[in-house]
Amino acid sequence: MSKKTLTVTGTGDALFVAPFPEYYSQEKKKVTDFINAHQVKITNLETNLSDFGSFANAYSGGTWINTKKEHFSHLASMGFNFYGTANNHCMDYSFKGLLSTIEHLDQMNLAHAGTGATLDQAEAPAILTVDDKKIAIFAVDCIYQPPSKAGRATKTFEGRPGVNFLRHEKSYLVSKEQQETLRQIAKDTGINFTREQLIATGYATPDPDGVFKFGEVTFTTNKDQPKTICNKKDKRRLLDLLKKSKEENDYVFLQIHCHDNDDVSHRNPPAYLTEFCRSCIDNGVSAIFGGGAHELRPIEIYKGKPIFYSLGDFIYQGPQVEYLPADFMEQYGVDINATAKEALNVRSRNGKVGLHLEKKNYQTVLPSLKFEGEKMTSFKLLPLELNFTKTDLTNGLPSVANREESQQIVDLFNQISAPFGSQFMLDEQGFILLKD
Repeated sequence: MSKKTLTVTGTGDALFVAPFPEYYSQEKKKVTDFINAHQVKITNLETNLSDFGSFANAYSGGTWINTKKEHFSHLASMGFNFYGTANNHCMDYSFKGLLSTIEHLDQMNLAHAGTGATLDQAEAPAILTVDDKKIAIFAVDCIYQPPSKAGRATKTFEGRPGVNFLRHEKSYLVSKEQQETLRQIAKDTGINFTREQLIATGYATPDPDGVFKFGEVTFTTNKDQPKTICNKKDKRRLLDLLKKSKEENDYVFLQIHCHDNDDVSHRNPPAYLTEFCRSCIDNGVSAIFGGGAHELRPIEIYKGKPIFYSLGDFIYQGPQVEYLPADFMEQYGVDINATAKEALNVRSRNGKVGLHLEKKNYQTVLPSLKFEGEKMTSFKLLPLELNFTKTDLTNGLPSVANREESQQIVDLFNQISAPFGSQFMLDEQGFILLKD
């Protein structure tokens, strides 16, 4: 392979909590061999690495996720050389759980980005060196709880541990008549009373012209306003980092975690995510690996560079979570000393609802990208399925998909990626390729 060539692969979310069974080794090898045929190997570590030596946070990413450190070797053996930690579960076990994850990755000399002891650390990229080429990889989360935000140190205060974040604003388009109706309802119900007091005393800012905030929801009569837009300060901060990193490195890649949608279909990325990803490509990023949605989302080739709006789940072991705190039990009316399995069964209404019941959450792909300088010269995808129909411990673990399942994934991509101008085909070797 030419030293001018760089090969890259990346995954969706590795929601990994339990050891791999021995009988998975053959299927694992097929996946691992593909991963290790690349120089840059990216995954999203959607868990904490600790031995439950800290208290559970008062909030979580939906389920409190943690993996014992001794089990991490099972995931590490797949060969990834970058672990993104920017996701909505990074603070499930508060600051100690987050810092334990970072510490364990550091002890194993594994590159990572997305969280840190301060915002300066959380927003910094990991740097890989491959055949004299320097590669910077960033990780950003859009779906954090506000207290999860990493903070900067000042002359007076220490920095705050947390996640590298991208905020956004959302507003709903209404007519002037509808907005007046909302104003009247707000007046009649008193829903905005406290906010009006805050505005009057200087603790909140008045609504701009054409905008009305009803409780926590913003409505606008401005027809040119996208439903969602990036927070300008966050976007500028992140783009400046990307641009500077491109000046200092040969390649820049981004991993982004987003659950939001366009309020039409969960398959569709929100407008702010498209806005941000395209701006990242404009500022030097060579490929973007999205996750968070638990299912596949469109692929866009923007200015010759791929944006994977969501690669879905690479590993999904949610049903195997070992322990859950009292907060989870109380949320679902379960005795606080119940087992995690008992509590998860209550949440799933005795197995009738949940992510683990939907096949779409068990389909993914492994991209294989090749770059020659600034140009992407090769693009193919290896279709995977996470053993959806299995009831043993391989359920949720990736295997190479058969041709029938691969064609289902191609058909899905063709449907959801059409608005972004991308179409795909399945070749004789079972890889998904771009159609000319």
